[in-house]
Parts: sequence; structure tokens; C-alpha cells
Amino acid sequence: MFATGRPLFSFRAFGLPVQIETSALLIVGFIALSWGRGGTDLLALGVVYALVLMGSIFVHELGHAVVGARLGLQPQRIALHGFGGYCQYGRRPTPGKGVISSLAGPAAGLLLGGVLLVLSFTIGGSLSGRAAYLLQQAIFINIFWSLFNLLPMYPMDGGQALWHGLRLKISPLKADRIVKTTTIVTAVLAGIAGVLAGFFFIPLICFFAVMQARRL
Repeated sequence: MFATGRPLFSFRAFGLPVQIETSALLIVGFIALSWGRGGTDLLALGVVYALVLMGSIFVHELGHAVVGARLGLQPQRIALHGFGGYCQYGRRPTPGKGVISSLAGPAAGLLLGGVLLVLSFTIGGSLSGRAAYLLQQAIFINIFWSLFNLLPMYPMDGGQALWHGLRLKISPLKADRIVKTTTIVTAVLAGIAGVLAGFFFIPLICFFAVMQARRL
């Protein structure tokens, strides 16, 4: 989603470089320390939860990479950072391919969330309390994050799919204007909903989405 900085370290997965930016580790550390106030056991649980979160984001971006490769977009790398992640392509997608590649990430997350949901119904009762909790959180993260990404806010996946889709019918300039307006309206509504629901990270993401959309 948002490109935030230089990679701290990298590794390869499925033949593709995966870069971890400093902001990603800061988020992991923040989550772990927040949970760690309840003791060493909760600190360990917080670390695992943060890793589940980053792993879910990786699956999301891997969906972009796999579909992008099928479309001939030549994925170059996956980067994970404090606001999510992104997949960099070597070739600029056409509007049609852009719609498909944009929706691939949320589709991968929803697929993983669905698999985990089925798993929770089959073996959830046999898991320990903390393992069951982490499984439920993994389901929530993947399904919620995927649906949230489908909101028409640029540069999130829904906003990018809208932008590419509009360019199939109208000029890029008109598409930019529509996407900017849609992003602002959606960001305001989603930000308010996030505050009311107690998810205070949502207004922050919405704010950065508006800042990014203004560059169109």
C-alpha cells in the first residue's frame, strides 16, 4: 500500500525478494511491548500476534505477486512496512490487468481467512485457550484487512482497482479527479467509523490515504 522507507533486511520467498522495512519492526515491537505490560507470557503472545499480523500482510502481497506474474507484470519484490506492504512490478499494468492485480491481494487474504475459519470449526475446540485466540485473531485480521483494503481509497487496493477501472472508460485526468474525491469521502466516513468502533489506527491510515491520493 504505502511505500515508507528503506529496507532493514530482506530474504527470498518463492523466488521473490521480500524486504522488511524498519517501520514494520517498530510496529511489531510496539504491539509486543503493549501486550508485555501484563507480564512475560503476554509479551510472548504479543510477539506471536504481531508475527501473525505481518504474515497475513505477506500473504496479501503474495497474492498480488502471484497474479501479477501470471499477467506478465514481472513482480520485482515484496516490501512489508508499518502501514502494510506493497508489491513492486517491473511492468506497468494496463487498466484491465491493473483491476485484476489490485483485487488479487484482498482475494488471497479472504481465501486464507476462509481456510482458517474452516480450520477453527474443525479443530478449534481442541486448541488451548491462547492458540484458539490467535487462530480467531488470524481469521479476523485476514478477513477484516482484506475487506478494508477493498474500500475505494487510493492507494489501497479498492482505490487502485477503481482508478484502473475508470481508465478503461474515461481519460486518466478525469479518473484521477474521481478517485481523489472518492478517496476523501471514503476516508472521512471510514475514519469516523474507526473512531466509533475503537479502531484508532483506521483514521491514521485514512489520513495517509488522502495524502497519497492528492499526488494523483
